[in-house]
Amino acid sequence: MDCSSYLSISLKSLFPNAKFIGADDILCGACDQHPDAQLHDWVFAAGLNSWASPEKEVLLAQAQGAVGVLTEQYLPTSLPQCIVPNVQDALGRLSMHLAGEPCNKILTIGVVGTHGKTTASLLIASMLKKIGKSVAYHTSLGGSTGQQTGLVADASADALSLAEWLKQSVSEKTPAAILELTDEMLQSHATAGLEFDVLVFTSLRRTQRCDTLQARGIENAMSRLLGQLKEHGVVVCNADDARLNRWADRSCPDAIRYGLDAEADVQGRRLCSNSGEQTMMLSAGNCIAPLTSCILGDHNARHMLCAVAVGYSLGLELYETVCGVERLQRIPGRMQRVAIDHDFSLYVDLADQPDRLAVSLHSLSKDGTPVTCIAEVPDAATPEQLAAYGRVLERSASFVILTQSRRSIRFGQKAIWQVLDGCERPAAIQIVPNRRAAIELAIRSSRPGDAILMAGWGANRWTNDQTRESLCDLDVASELLREFINEPTEQDNARELPAPSAPAPSAPALRIYRGKAG
Repeated sequence: MDCSSYLSISLKSLFPNAKFIGADDILCGACDQHPDAQLHDWVFAAGLNSWASPEKEVLLAQAQGAVGVLTEQYLPTSLPQCIVPNVQDALGRLSMHLAGEPCNKILTIGVVGTHGKTTASLLIASMLKKIGKSVAYHTSLGGSTGQQTGLVADASADALSLAEWLKQSVSEKTPAAILELTDEMLQSHATAGLEFDVLVFTSLRRTQRCDTLQARGIENAMSRLLGQLKEHGVVVCNADDARLNRWADRSCPDAIRYGLDAEADVQGRRLCSNSGEQTMMLSAGNCIAPLTSCILGDHNARHMLCAVAVGYSLGLELYETVCGVERLQRIPGRMQRVAIDHDFSLYVDLADQPDRLAVSLHSLSKDGTPVTCIAEVPDAATPEQLAAYGRVLERSASFVILTQSRRSIRFGQKAIWQVLDGCERPAAIQIVPNRRAAIELAIRSSRPGDAILMAGWGANRWTNDQTRESLCDLDVASELLREFINEPTEQDNARELPAPSAPAPSAPALRIYRGKAG
């Protein structure tokens, strides 16, 4: 990270309790964790690459012109060293100082939790953009600096890239920035140098990829984030998540809560849910307002309440926040409806874990709608989790088509069998490893009023084993739907056939009699 436009930073003033070896202080204008960085007047943060030897990296950094080393232990080098208790935290703080403390110049909102971070972040961004005309966001589905949109935002972004994103957002005079805090960011302390105006906690439920130890680590990281709140900072949390509420009662009892079922500061009440649309009545303080959205599901309704609660915490008018939330009518790969002119509905959702799949299927089938589910076998799942995935499919879907696009058929058979282990009637599940063929089967076998859910990939791309072509559910479904709709029906074929004419006289047939000999 090169921040040469700012004055050099004194590590002694930034880390007064650090121990310095080889110099009384280190002045730098840039920092990086990669020893081959092409920078000037820079400090190398050692020990963050687990696959490399710190001693060898320091030699490479010295050859690249590094003026000092940020480390947790003494290293055999002639470069001045600043020894700190945690180099990850130190790198985060240093990168933010080198970027000019952007959090002091922009409204900074962090969104953290085990579920719903991406959707909640995008809804908050939509709400603030409606009011402030410009907003920066950094999510798993992409990022923006305000003026530049469609940027690639890595879920495992480090402190340097986050500082650069915020610095660019400030330079574009963007009033607010929303950051999705992923598990990777929390584990790597990438956000150590940030200060937040609002912290949003969406959920604390355990996930398929989160065991008990990791769950405790996330909870500890959430508690650590509270120390990064500004003096006027606000906490917003989901009142419908019991575990999160117990944590909030201990850690931040003054948090603003939102929910559909539990009593909350921002309360939602379901009014109706039709095909492709849901409506609820909101109450915040002394104000009430209706909210209508094409994004289905109770889980998404809670994310909308989350965005409204953020606006409520900032003192915005309820009607303004509701209009901003309603402005976002689709989220790529999150209960995204495929636009079709037909008598059945088609949705794309990530739903790569049993609990997420259950929520998505419930959203479509709660009014009695038959649901055909094209489910991808989950990746990085234990046999117990795969069996749970199968139980959800059998209980919640009317017809199940199981696909396997992540692995070859040979190596994917075991995972398919483990999914079927959770089913009481495994013979009722159709196994079609080719996902494109599975989508076509679901479309051609659907009936009027049915719903089709393509689960497991969301907006991500997968590869067809036959053509090795990179595809996504939305593109494949749109193409197959166009072919299906444009196909001539039996009535069209009957109209094209010529009118029947009088039967032609039959030719005389040769009859052969076989009598008895003699």
